Amino acid sequence: MPTLADRGPGQPWRPGTPAPVPIDPDTPSADMRIGYARCSTLAQELQTQLDALAAKSVPRDKIFAEKISTRVRVRPKFEAALAAAREIKAHAPHCRVIFTVTVYEMKRLGRTPPS
Repeated sequence: MPTLADRGPGQPWRPGTPAPVPIDPDTPSADMRIGYARCSTLAQELQTQLDALAAKSVPRDKIFAEKISTRVRVRPKFEAALAAAREIKAHAPHCRVIFTVTVYEMKRLGRTPPS
């Protein structure tokens, strides 16, 4: 379902805003998958994450991976993945873009971000 321009992250919902127009069921659609893998140090391996993304049918040319510390605020490959998702959405608004990130240890998921 398309999202209205005034309904983005951080935007409050306004009562009375019209619902998006439904997409014609005859319009061809497909799920487009984009994957992101990251590890913090050069000693860590990305291959397990890359294999998991491939197992979820993420095309290799749509997998963005980098070895970069959590403390670094700018992540070029992550930004490139988001840009690719936006580009796909701009050219095919009727298709869903599924952004997949791998998490292999639960202790890594709930970490406090660096200050």
